[in-house]
Amino acid sequence: MDLQSERALDRILGMPLLMLLKPIAMAAGRLARRDHALEPRGRILVIKMLGGGSLVIALPALLGLRKTFPNLHLSLVTTVEVANFGRTLGVFDEIIAIDRRSLLSLVSSSLRALFQSRRVDTVLDFEVYSKLTSVFSLLTAARNRLGFYLESVLWRRPIQTHLVYFNRSAPVHLFYERMVSLLGAAPASYEECREHVLRRLGAAEVRHRRGIAIGVGCSNLARERMLDAEQWLEVVSRRLALDPALATETVSFLGGPEDAPFAETIAGRLRETGRFAEVKNLCGALPLEGSLLHLVEVDEFWGIDSALIHYARLFGARCVSFWGPTSPASLLKPAPIREEVHYAGIPCSPCVHVAESPPCEGRNLCMTHLLRPLTEQEQRGLLPVLRPAAKPPSS
Repeated sequence: MDLQSERALDRILGMPLLMLLKPIAMAAGRLARRDHALEPRGRILVIKMLGGGSLVIALPALLGLRKTFPNLHLSLVTTVEVANFGRTLGVFDEIIAIDRRSLLSLVSSSLRALFQSRRVDTVLDFEVYSKLTSVFSLLTAARNRLGFYLESVLWRRPIQTHLVYFNRSAPVHLFYERMVSLLGAAPASYEECREHVLRRLGAAEVRHRRGIAIGVGCSNLARERMLDAEQWLEVVSRRLALDPALATETVSFLGGPEDAPFAETIAGRLRETGRFAEVKNLCGALPLEGSLLHLVEVDEFWGIDSALIHYARLFGARCVSFWGPTSPASLLKPAPIREEVHYAGIPCSPCVHVAESPPCEGRNLCMTHLLRPLTEQEQRGLLPVLRPAAKPPSS
């Protein structure tokens, strides 16, 4: 299933299920009279379905939770695609993966995940917008179910026992950390997170970093985050103009197999022009952990909003990042690293998680704006207006 189909399924099924289950949950709550004291007394389950980068952002909260309750079983429910990112963090005792390839596999793997989640004491639902994860949380029958709410709490109460307000314009990490703080856990420091993941990867401290890694791809969630090939070539030209010594470096493109063709388009152009000492396209050639080990050794990382930028920041590389549909102010936790963030929000930015669909209809004007500032007239003129559907011709 693609992301749009999953979102439609969440809308179509999520609210009716919540409306059906809400009176049952209220009646059960009155009858059971359970003690909802927030100190965990058994298994802790974290739900995070989308965004490998979001798990890296949540690492201080998750590692703090792990250190506070080392003897409690900590599980993650996520998708098959995000499960590998969860494994790199080394904080979970168990990762329960849901298969989204088809409706049948989604339903069957969700039921299996629910069975594996029985006898959970505490659920932390890190998904902000999904209704079906709230349904899943309720069906675990956990003593405490913590979740987020936005403007309205009506449909989440009493589905969740404890709710944390989520402000879309504020730093995301604060809300993950607030949720675990309710359980008595303090977030881990940057240094603790870095050393923990390096140990998990079996990576030694690198004293002499060399080379540049570039991440040009991202997940299917908001592909508008990407620069096109010509824009990346312009980025390279500007970086080399600022520091000609970079031409002596080796450049490596990192990403998954799906990023390889696009990365090769850019890499081939760079090889033709001889802009760097060597250009390698490693997209799909390395597993995720191999890419991370490579990332540990480079001096610089250039990329867009994707999981790789969060790993690169964690490993201490000098990071040059480009933002448009998402806001760096909400996704980048301050870190003691060398960093250059490019973001010049136009009126419709950020739009991811705010609008149901991009107001630019996928033309990512905000990313274009980084390299060729748009005039106010262009910004106004390029934004679409939703109009009434045309009437069918009369017979």
